[in-house]
Amino acid sequence: MNSLLKLTLLSFLTALFAWGQFDSGQISGFVKDESDAIIAGATVVVTNEGNRDQRQTTTNASGYYVFPNLPVGSYSVTTELTGFKKSIQTGVTVNSAAKVNVDVQMAVGTLAESVEVRASTSQVQTDSATVGRVVEAKQIQDLTLNGRNPIFLALLKPGVSGGSIGTFDPDSVSNGGFNINGGRNDEYVVMVDGAVATRTRSSGSMLGAQDVDTVQEVQILTANYNAEYGRSSGGQIRFITKSGTREFHGDLVENFRNSAMDANSWTRNHSSRPDQFTRPAPFRFNQYGFDVGGPVFVPKHWNHDRTKLFFFYAVEWIKRRDENNPTAPYRHWPCEMETSANC
Repeated sequence: MNSLLKLTLLSFLTALFAWGQFDSGQISGFVKDESDAIIAGATVVVTNEGNRDQRQTTTNASGYYVFPNLPVGSYSVTTELTGFKKSIQTGVTVNSAAKVNVDVQMAVGTLAESVEVRASTSQVQTDSATVGRVVEAKQIQDLTLNGRNPIFLALLKPGVSGGSIGTFDPDSVSNGGFNINGGRNDEYVVMVDGAVATRTRSSGSMLGAQDVDTVQEVQILTANYNAEYGRSSGGQIRFITKSGTREFHGDLVENFRNSAMDANSWTRNHSSRPDQFTRPAPFRFNQYGFDVGGPVFVPKHWNHDRTKLFFFYAVEWIKRRDENNPTAPYRHWPCEMETSANC
């Protein structure tokens, strides 16, 4: 028990020092009045809409503000200055490596008054020199993945070929076998929260299959990505995992397949064996698991407002039962050379 406690504590401390190893984005912009005159000294606050984490700054002499290194998520931007109405922009989506421009126009009034705007695609533009594609959480949730392996989401990006998004490969360490912009299928790297998840001595295979329920977004970089990524000449597939929020959320999942609902294969239909041409091969597949996330409650009300410490935990199991049947006649190898009638 003491060894287990020590190992748990060591893992927790290691996680604390590794907090910076994730892909992040940026929100920046200019604050102006209704006549397009710059406003210096305005207070700007960005709030993570999931866990209510806040960061604050003030506009400089040019009316400019910037919030670098923001975790992936949805944010609101609140701007205040005496003599103007409070400005609130909600639903600002920050993806990994994205530089999101949110300009604010403040109207004359009092701080008791506020103007709230819901961000839209036309209002918020993403500025990034990277040629890539981000698959967001809603797309991951809505798309049907055969075997629930999110590595095949890379095929949604133009320039990625090979493999198939319908591949049934739920528990494989394969990296998908893609060719990114013509590169070989071992010339790209897979990352999870900024950490390398590719086996360097195994032709690019992954360390393990990623649980799709833990994935917040997938970023596929194909060309012209910044030097900070490095390491790979053929592209990058980057997983950004979920984190807990102020509210408790959880899911239960069961992916079930049964040969009773399958059609027989062409090969089995043409077999002379009754146990093959009359039915499909026996097959049972269960993929089940759960995920849960939320705030962590600790003594002395340190986290009473649920904005300081969060958790997210997910686990998945696979149970597979099948049988492989030979389709050619079986002969014991010595019999091929024997002439005895007993053979």
